[in-house]
Amino acid sequence: QRARCSSRCLSLQITRISAFFQHFQNNGSLVWCRNHKQCSKCLEPCRESWDPRKQQCQSFCEPLFPKKNYECLTSCEFLKYVLSVKQGDCPAPEKASGFAAACVESCEADRECSGVKKCCSNGCGHTCQVPKTLYKGVPLKPRKELRFTELQSGQLEVKWSSKFNISIEPVIYVVQRRWNYGIHPSEDDATQWETVAQTTDERVQLTDIRPGRWYQFRVAAVNVHGTRGFTAPSKHFRSSKDPSAPPAPANLRLANSTINGDNTVTVAVVWDLPEEPDIPVHHYKVFWSWTVSSKSLVPTKKKRRKTTEGSRNSVLLDRLQPDCGYTVELQAIAYWGQTRLKGAKASLHFTAARAAGHKEQLGKTGKSVTHVQPPFQRRRPTRLLEIGAPFYQDNQLQVKVYWKKTEDPGVSRYHVQWLPEACAQNRSSAAEASSGITQDNYIILQDLSFSCKYKVTVQPTRPAGRLKAETVFFTTPPCSALKGKSHKPVSCPGEPGHVTAKVLAKPENLSASFVVQDANITAHFSWKMAKANLYQPMTGFQVTWAEVTTESRQNSLPNSIISRSQILPSDHYVLAVPNLRPSTLYRLEVQVLTAGGEGPATIKTFWTPDLTPPSAH
Repeated sequence: QRARCSSRCLSLQITRISAFFQHFQNNGSLVWCRNHKQCSKCLEPCRESWDPRKQQCQSFCEPLFPKKNYECLTSCEFLKYVLSVKQGDCPAPEKASGFAAACVESCEADRECSGVKKCCSNGCGHTCQVPKTLYKGVPLKPRKELRFTELQSGQLEVKWSSKFNISIEPVIYVVQRRWNYGIHPSEDDATQWETVAQTTDERVQLTDIRPGRWYQFRVAAVNVHGTRGFTAPSKHFRSSKDPSAPPAPANLRLANSTINGDNTVTVAVVWDLPEEPDIPVHHYKVFWSWTVSSKSLVPTKKKRRKTTEGSRNSVLLDRLQPDCGYTVELQAIAYWGQTRLKGAKASLHFTAARAAGHKEQLGKTGKSVTHVQPPFQRRRPTRLLEIGAPFYQDNQLQVKVYWKKTEDPGVSRYHVQWLPEACAQNRSSAAEASSGITQDNYIILQDLSFSCKYKVTVQPTRPAGRLKAETVFFTTPPCSALKGKSHKPVSCPGEPGHVTAKVLAKPENLSASFVVQDANITAHFSWKMAKANLYQPMTGFQVTWAEVTTESRQNSLPNSIISRSQILPSDHYVLAVPNLRPSTLYRLEVQVLTAGGEGPATIKTFWTPDLTPPSAH
């Protein structure tokens, strides 16, 4: 209807426009009208920004044109009329038949009637009736075939052609489009139709075409009398350019924080969602870690991470240590078919402040306990240990403990010991401490008990001695709490069907070397522990070796095994066995020992060297 309003303005100036343009039907006429003093006053109410239902014409036009506003007022009244009265004329009252001839007041205005029907008089009432001369003086629809040309500038040119028109009034073409994301076009997932252009030419150039979208267009020809509607939706068009990766998250900032009961800090990080990316963000990756010196780089594998949905603009970072500097990085991820598009990372440095004797509530609008510091103002962490969130895996409760590696180059290993100090179940016997050794800056504590307070001690070790140990305490959740959050079944102690978790740690890379001295053969058996299994709560290794071949032994059963075994501490990975027989096949078995039982055995066989002197030739 606003295009009808614009067409009327051009009709009023048709004499002047014809003097400027040899062929009237071109886009220059509408541009000319917008720049002409009187014609522009007429066009003002036709804009989409003005709603005649909320504002009277007088109050709209007078502030814009205090002296001469006649063109604005008449155009405004015409627009209000065409918005309330549908095109076409009502038939004569005596022509009504059927329900349309009933003596009832079934309508008061055209808007109450469906489709093209108008509210018309039938002589004794008003009913919704199909108008006569619905398309009198109305231009024909453009031909439905639309042509698309993607220009070098990135613009899209849409062209169409018109059938022969009997309209002598200026015709304005209204161009609408809709689109959908995805690899394939879909009308079901498309947006609503939106008007993108009004023109008097039979083409339009659009600048806001985005890669990764399927577009459809339709065109309607409108003059002052009305329109015959839009053409059928065009074939789908998609830009030949590949979509860009999502932009880096903007305005990354801290919202608020909470000091928890165990004196850890939970921080809410928020950011602004992108206004209109080429393709929607599938999810965000969040990384956070202790802040280190500017000369150091924190490897990705040593950062904590989580993901959040692409429609969300906030994430909670929990179990942060007070008075520690942290760096958080945020990255948007999108998918184009099977291709993953990674956006640039946005980063933020902050310090988690210590509690001031009370618990701050998340979302509180008062003074925040967390503040942002520039990198050169970061404090050095006062606590070197950090506890991850407890998780249930392989039928056992586990927790990951992190720490910062010491700057002492002589430190090659860390000795970790953990012990439950108090448990809700009030164990009858004192719990034993578990320990492990690692070369990395983290360890996974496995086979933990629910509802217990644990003490963890990490002590760097070096050949010349041990350094100062660091200690941290944490409390494991009750089984019922973890059971409600876990997607996998959690077997709680005391429940029917509860089975003690199996020991999964298993030695790897068994090898043997032999030393021959004075006809005595000594074997050095060695093995390694895989990183994934190293952090079982080990108490030691059980090593069993046995002689398999029996040809030289009389009164022995075939393939009988004479075995011996020895238990080693958890930090011993080599066993020396003297007095072995030459040219003999030995079988070696190594098992991990834990408080929960024995792990699976790793088995390998070795031949001892032959001591027979070579024959002389």
